[in-house]
Amino acid sequence: MSRIKNSLALILGLISIGVIIGVVLTTGFNIDAKSHAEVADKIYTEGSGGNNAAYGSLDAGQFNPNSMFVEMVKKVRPSIVSIYTTKKVKMKKNPFYFFFRDFGEMPNDENHPPELRQQGLGSGIIISKDGYILTNYHVVADMDELKVKLVDEREFEAKVIGMDKSTEVALIKIEADDLPVALLGNSDEVQIGEWVMAIGSPLYLTSTVTAGIVSALGRDINIIRDETGSGIENFIQTDAAINPGNSGGALVNLKGEVIGINTAIATETGAYIGYGFAVPINIAKRVVDDIQKYGEFRRGYLGVRIEAVTPVIAKYAGLDRPRGVHIASVMENSAAEEAGLQKGDIVLKVDGKEVDKPNELQAAIALHRPGDKVQLGIWRDKEEKEFTVTLRAMDEETGETTAKKEKEKKDLPELGLRVRDVSDKFLQDLDLDYGILVISVERYSAADEARLAKGDVIYELEGKPVKSVDEFYDMLDSYSKGDVVRLSVRSRIRREVLDRLAYLELK
Repeated sequence: MSRIKNSLALILGLISIGVIIGVVLTTGFNIDAKSHAEVADKIYTEGSGGNNAAYGSLDAGQFNPNSMFVEMVKKVRPSIVSIYTTKKVKMKKNPFYFFFRDFGEMPNDENHPPELRQQGLGSGIIISKDGYILTNYHVVADMDELKVKLVDEREFEAKVIGMDKSTEVALIKIEADDLPVALLGNSDEVQIGEWVMAIGSPLYLTSTVTAGIVSALGRDINIIRDETGSGIENFIQTDAAINPGNSGGALVNLKGEVIGINTAIATETGAYIGYGFAVPINIAKRVVDDIQKYGEFRRGYLGVRIEAVTPVIAKYAGLDRPRGVHIASVMENSAAEEAGLQKGDIVLKVDGKEVDKPNELQAAIALHRPGDKVQLGIWRDKEEKEFTVTLRAMDEETGETTAKKEKEKKDLPELGLRVRDVSDKFLQDLDLDYGILVISVERYSAADEARLAKGDVIYELEGKPVKSVDEFYDMLDSYSKGDVVRLSVRSRIRREVLDRLAYLELK
């Protein structure tokens, strides 16, 4: 009798356990469904998360890299496209005009110069079934025509939906349905040493796959040079071969998830010699979300000038070792000033996550929008303190009024010149303490005759420092029409920094 009772108890117990497991599993599925519902408005699809979950539990006997790579390529390769670009460039005048004009056979006269068509190739990642494609800013910026070619040889005209120079991310679209889609992973989970593949169209070799490992994280290689000094360089470094044409293609983990957008190579020859760099996909997702919602990338800013913590700074501040990011200055009317941050503070953490390099801090803040609150761990007076900062947009961060901002970018039509103020970081890259940036020059203008060009930095006028656009205007006001002024100009050509004099006639 007792044996029957025990058997019944065992059966009831097993039934109870089964019910509990069923409830847990059902709850788990409901949670998963809810999480997908929360991101249903996103145009891309994300992976399940969990670092290396697909192969992390395998022992040495089960590990078969050959089959893993093959299956991953089958999964991802159809979603990687080739992007053919065309830029129309007008020549100043037909070079054969004077030679052929007397024969009456010249198809273009002097006033109708011929048009050249510069063509290029990049790669892209399909992120939605209806044709949204991720790529690099430099692949599509300033292009007149875009053509996308799929793995199945179909071709489509494409248009730019939005792009952001500071992150090197762009979003384009083709008109198509039911396209293969890449899963976007979590680049915060990427680890040095894990296997990755690069897929793209290098050197016109479409749908090429190369393999390697993640060689480093958080690389700042100083390639995103813009006048605001706000470029986000927090690249994933890999030794998977990346060549011209790979730009905009996918860096993929062994789960078949895109963890980065291939963007640049370390080279002195123009081709692959060992290392490539990819934009972390989490940054790209933030850009896409903003483009989808606002039509542009909206970044939050602290409003500080930052630098690495050297051993000397660490010793002075009382840190056990060089860590964190040193605040060299705090801008007036900025989010940082409002929160109480001070020059000499050291940022140790952002929302509980340690930051040890300036680009890591930039990337962490850039994942937030203006108005977001972030928690900063600050080292001050030999102890760590907590500060809450409400981020602002760049215009708010610099404290500029609308009138001043307009004056910063004001053009001088009589000179054919547009200039603007630039950041300290931009000037430091040119070994300058002051100067203003030329952002455009009108053809055949006085500035063009003086051989000024976009990207030049004017740092002296008649031997006197030019510290701001306002000063430049004020200095020019003391001269009359017809006067010629001498400008000291610095520019970077490839890796060389060159100084020269420019003579500008005021018209």
